[in-house]
Amino acid sequence: MIQIQYLPAAPTMTGDVSADPWATLSWHEQFTTPGCPGAEPAPGTAFAIAHDDESLFVAVKCRALSGQTSTNLSRQNVQVLIDSERAGRRAGLFVCYPDGRFSTQLELQSGGHDPWPGEIDCAAGLRSDEWSACLRLPLSQLGRSEAGLSRIRFNLTRVLAHGGEGSETGCYSYPALENRAFWMPRHAIGEAVFERPDRLQRFAWCVGPSGRGRTVAQGARVVHHQRVKVTRLGGEHREVELRAQFMQDRDGDPARTRSRLSVGAGASQVEPVAIRVPTGFRHGTLHVSLHELDSGRCVSENRILVESEPLSWKEHFVRRGDGRGGCICQSAHQQVMPRYEGRPIIPYGLATMDNGQVICVAAAEAVTMGDLLQTVVTRSDDGGATWDDYTALDGVHMRPMMLAYLGAGEVTFEAGDTSEPMRMFSHDYGRTWPERVASPPAPDGLHLGFEGSPLVERDDQGRAVRLVQTGQTLEGAAPYWKIRQFIRWSHDGGRTWPRVDEPRAWRKIVDHEGRTYDFCCGEGSLVRAANGRLVAALRTWVPPAFHDHPHFEDGLEGTAVSISDDDGDTWSPLQTVFEGGRHHPTLLKMESGDLVMVVIRRVDFRDGRLASYRRGCDAVVSRDHGATWDTGNMIVLDDFVHCDGEQWIRGACGHLSSTLLPDGSILTGYSKVSTGAVLVQWRVG
Repeated sequence: MIQIQYLPAAPTMTGDVSADPWATLSWHEQFTTPGCPGAEPAPGTAFAIAHDDESLFVAVKCRALSGQTSTNLSRQNVQVLIDSERAGRRAGLFVCYPDGRFSTQLELQSGGHDPWPGEIDCAAGLRSDEWSACLRLPLSQLGRSEAGLSRIRFNLTRVLAHGGEGSETGCYSYPALENRAFWMPRHAIGEAVFERPDRLQRFAWCVGPSGRGRTVAQGARVVHHQRVKVTRLGGEHREVELRAQFMQDRDGDPARTRSRLSVGAGASQVEPVAIRVPTGFRHGTLHVSLHELDSGRCVSENRILVESEPLSWKEHFVRRGDGRGGCICQSAHQQVMPRYEGRPIIPYGLATMDNGQVICVAAAEAVTMGDLLQTVVTRSDDGGATWDDYTALDGVHMRPMMLAYLGAGEVTFEAGDTSEPMRMFSHDYGRTWPERVASPPAPDGLHLGFEGSPLVERDDQGRAVRLVQTGQTLEGAAPYWKIRQFIRWSHDGGRTWPRVDEPRAWRKIVDHEGRTYDFCCGEGSLVRAANGRLVAALRTWVPPAFHDHPHFEDGLEGTAVSISDDDGDTWSPLQTVFEGGRHHPTLLKMESGDLVMVVIRRVDFRDGRLASYRRGCDAVVSRDHGATWDTGNMIVLDDFVHCDGEQWIRGACGHLSSTLLPDGSILTGYSKVSTGAVLVQWRVG
């Protein structure tokens, strides 16, 4: 831990850091070679760090090493890494060169980078035996969190000369790094504390984007619509002015907006911004900033990347079998959902609500060691084209399953694993989730696991009067799991489940090569057909021939259908729809009465063999209330080539949900390992 010393007045920004106030500061020299644990400190490099009431300053001195000339020195650079949020998700990277050039960007832990929030200053000076640099960062640009108001994480690396006869290569860093890849946020491992944290309280704000923006033509003008989230991190209630301006404007009359906000301590507010797009604009940054009302001082700023190429619906085609071995293409739309803090999203639930919004409950994948799965919620006002900023549910790190809209703004979902058996409720269309109810175990005493879609039956006012869902318990280990399948019934939105059944028809004894297998189904979905039947689509077992395969995985499980004519008292024997490789079924009833089943395709397994390398998402239709399914004219919603070496059974996608939109189209979301959440808006035709 080092101290960021306080300066009553800002130093002059020059390349000379030998005079006051730099000469009176503490200089730190413990630079070592990255990737060499226990190496002796290398002399010749030192830095000092300070702050005043407006800025953070970093100064570096780099003396020539043995045999180095001024030419060698001129090829060096210093890279400063600052994680002011102290969360390891992103860090500012500032590269300073001896000739005064510099570059800035935000490095993301998940890969890639974003624009740095604002303008900085850098000055450098080169002499025959030494070069030095001074960096100034406005405090308004440092991302903040409650834990990071008084301290930062940082690192500095001196990159030695590259290229040229006799030049040295390599780098020195402070603090020491375990490897040489020093530009990632996880390498901001030094700690520095501000000497006068009281001077930072006015900067206890955060401003940034809330979801993706949207650029639309309005007559002869092009306008960018962007939600901006303003957070007051500490202190007391304050009023500020929010300003927004495009950094690139060739019209001579910069497009800008201003609005006055009143934000309470610890509270956040989302403000819509609509701003004219400059003529000829293709890509650039929208600068958003917060200013004190009396002094006009900037207390927080950020830059939002804006492109004329919107990341929303793009051209897509779904393929429908023509019954003769070919296919017919049908126009559709596709997009990839935004990530959460750089983490890919798995969309476990989609539902259409009576306020016109679509809600999505999802999980942000863990991308680094120590990360937890994060349950998140978002909503769309335009059928999935754009989405609100994700709401991360505090302390909830589970797969959100069995999403159901109950009417009058009430939404609910259940934990999809056995680590946190509970059901959550929102009473304001998914904005907040104040109610949590413990989920009861199955009759065998084990926790129930879930995935799929429930049956929601409603009264004339659209309020849910019955919720029905399947679930399973799991014992043992692959491939010899002991699975038991249940169906349960609730009349109070899932708070209590007075009826729980274990249908015998969903269990099957299979003989294969002299061995007997006692199989039961796993997850499933339910729908009430137009003729009154209950139809269940259930995930079935891996084909017996592959139970002892060395690459056994549950991705080779299939899908079957069972029907009840007596409201669930008895069920028909399982009818196989997909032998293996296609599962995670969700069921929808169309206005016409047709039933649609959407499944993930982890393996294109047909007739006991691998039929193709295509993985993705498919759908089939039943026009007789679930009795038969038109697999010969299967609809391919999305697909891609994948084969994990010799482990051909292993898929690269999974988990899906679908919802019927008011215009009769279907919105389907599924997860792809390399991409995250993929959305397809399509029609049955």
